[in-house]
Amino acid sequence: MKTPRFLTVFLCSAGVLLAAALLKAFLVSGFHTLPPAKILIFACASFGLVAAAIDWALLRDIVPFRRVSGNRPVSEDDPAAPPRIESAESLIRFMSHVADENAPSAQADTSLADGAIIDRARRNPIVFREMFLPAATSLSFYGGIPIAPAGFSWPRARNKREKAPLSFVMQWDCAELARKDATGLLPSDGALYFFCDLAWGDPFDFQFVYAAGPSDHWHEVQVPADLPPVYGEEGVHLVPYCSPRVERRVQDVPSLLPRWPFAPSTFPYPESEDADRRFWHEGDAVAEALLTLEHPDQAPPAESIRKETQPFGRPFPEFPHDWAAVRIVASELLQRLQHPDPSLLRERFEHDRKTALRRWGDGAAELYTSATSRSPAAALDVSASDKIWRRIEEMAPVLERGWGSLVQECINTSLGIRSEASNAIPANLVAECARRHELASVYLRGEPTGSQSQQTQGSSIQVRSIHSPPPNHMFGPPSFVQGHVEEYLNEWVLLLELSSRKVIGHQFGEGVYQFMIRPVHLRERRFDRAKLVASAY
Repeated sequence: MKTPRFLTVFLCSAGVLLAAALLKAFLVSGFHTLPPAKILIFACASFGLVAAAIDWALLRDIVPFRRVSGNRPVSEDDPAAPPRIESAESLIRFMSHVADENAPSAQADTSLADGAIIDRARRNPIVFREMFLPAATSLSFYGGIPIAPAGFSWPRARNKREKAPLSFVMQWDCAELARKDATGLLPSDGALYFFCDLAWGDPFDFQFVYAAGPSDHWHEVQVPADLPPVYGEEGVHLVPYCSPRVERRVQDVPSLLPRWPFAPSTFPYPESEDADRRFWHEGDAVAEALLTLEHPDQAPPAESIRKETQPFGRPFPEFPHDWAAVRIVASELLQRLQHPDPSLLRERFEHDRKTALRRWGDGAAELYTSATSRSPAAALDVSASDKIWRRIEEMAPVLERGWGSLVQECINTSLGIRSEASNAIPANLVAECARRHELASVYLRGEPTGSQSQQTQGSSIQVRSIHSPPPNHMFGPPSFVQGHVEEYLNEWVLLLELSSRKVIGHQFGEGVYQFMIRPVHLRERRFDRAKLVASAY
């Protein structure tokens, strides 16, 4: 059984003071000079209490105690074993051992070993390649409901009075991770989970939870009845099938993020002479490496970026195919009709124009409200879909601009919430949606050529380019942002970096979450010792 750290520091400090008093009396002034036993015990206890309080308040994260693994027997010949405490002399030797073991790592003899591990982790990032179709079976996925062993406890907030459950963000299949791990520090079975408080503006809380395997008979866990809506008050603005333009009682913000399976993938991180090697850089070498990771057989040919030209019309016979699609279209209508484009119905008299726009707004609100009485993932029958499409078609002038992007939003959402109607979506639209989830994509861009006078006439050549923003990843270099992550780079590894990915429903604002952990804590599965660096671009 482990002795609590506070009690250990208290007893050791009190024992040291008592041993020092006895040693001084024995060598210098004689035992008759010692104060009464009660006073001596009181002084030692007070000293121990003060030392333990200082350690708890200031030193527990700076000089963490090194624990011996419970799976390894400790013997007197083991150089890692602390000396036994059998006398005042051995107590003094024990305190000296503790001080040596917990000295700052910059001066420790083991810094070379940790440095090699940190460097190996930095050179071999593990990125998360999102899979299609999202219904694929995997223990590695964003959002949805965790798959875990029986008795799994859903983490709750520790820094709020109501102790509400934290939102589930993602989990990793540790067997998959271990096959990509260049350090050998990650668990090789079970699953690792990440939960956090998604409410914007609140004190941030997070927990990494590890569950050991095997995972053959795991199931989805019970979702807490008091799980709050995602993103708190901002959820109604961030979830695509929610609208702030209706009454609060029918906004119906979900409590779960969309579910997107991913495959952990690794690659040797290319070095760059002209960039700070401590941080992720977006140069050509990294972009090419991510493109190869996304398309290991052969990269697709580069195509010119096409502007949104899809005309308004029913994209496939079953559209709207589920109630999420109905809500997305209704939400967009409500948003655009809040401040309508002056060109809408400008051929009409002002009174008639305002009347028509008001009627459309009421119709959109009615569509949204009726849809919230059904599950967003529920499929529409043919007659209901046809009827709703006719109503949407009446409001075509409001939806013509950006119609193709809106259809893609509907399809992406349906796939993420595992819609009952996913099979109705044509393969070509699914493939188009899949491109939005790639680690890297190749395209052609125009680059001016010739003299300055020729450039003004519009002469240009098509240049192959790659779009590859920094992906969410474990290990590897962190992104450089306006924070203080550089303070950790010499002694910690990057456990996880997360930034906003609207395409999977992650909305962290204009910032990035970087979770750092020491190699020793990763080795010991002490995920509770991970540190957060929250920064903004």
